[in-house]
Amino acid sequence: MKIANRDARQFVQKQHPFEGSNLYAQFHTQNHPNGDNGPDMWYVVYSYGDHWPLFIHAGDTWFENEDKHSQSTARHRSQCHPDCPTVLLPTKWMLRLAKGGYAAIAKERVLQGEPA
Repeated sequence: MKIANRDARQFVQKQHPFEGSNLYAQFHTQNHPNGDNGPDMWYVVYSYGDHWPLFIHAGDTWFENEDKHSQSTARHRSQCHPDCPTVLLPTKWMLRLAKGGYAAIAKERVLQGEPA
């Protein structure tokens, strides 16, 4: 649904997909590694494309991109912040989380020993 960015927060809080001006939200399917319980639907809010996830709702947790950004992305952040506590992550981990779920982060940390 096409909306004005100033209306984005209400869509984010209800986790409804939307398309604004260089700001949008959609669901990503995250499959459980062992196939139990079926797939999870994670809600992801992007600014200026899928290379910059701003917020991810995964399970019961909201994640927020902590990296520096442009003034327009800062405006997006203020327009659509879910108004609840968030866990801060850098962009590279937000991307892994959005595309591959917790399993993608765990796999990389185990194989490469890289801290979050």
